Amino acid sequence: MALFWDNPEYGDFKKLALRRIREAITLFNNKEYSGAYYLAGYAVELALKACYCKNVKEKSFPPKKSVYQKLYSHDLNDLLSVSGIKWAFDKRAGKDKGFESNWSTVKDWTEESRYGICKKTDAEALINSIKDRRKGILVWIKKLW
Repeated sequence: MALFWDNPEYGDFKKLALRRIREAITLFNNKEYSGAYYLAGYAVELALKACYCKNVKEKSFPPKKSVYQKLYSHDLNDLLSVSGIKWAFDKRAGKDKGFESNWSTVKDWTEESRYGICKKTDAEALINSIKDRRKGILVWIKKLW
């Protein structure tokens, strides 16, 4: 039986973010590049939503979409802007060009990628930009969540 959350909580977002990047890597290693690309982007989306929950001290995700439109977006720039970590992002990106370059790759992800076919190089670039040990976006977010 599948488990779905009506109102996911802070810890759920963290667990799902880590699960999605693992799934993306598994798909990539099995030459399923489109699926890998698609799931990798969700890892960042979920991580930013975890940051939101932590920084506004809400245990669960707000249920009213109309009030929190940006939170229900899949746009990673919008999610970064409401996550509570934008200040830290600006500080890091301003002095770390590699990190800024990784964000440039990650921010272009969209949930619409589920309808596309992705090349190995694109999936690899996205996954590496997310999980790079020194300049990866998810690695950095995990320090703040």
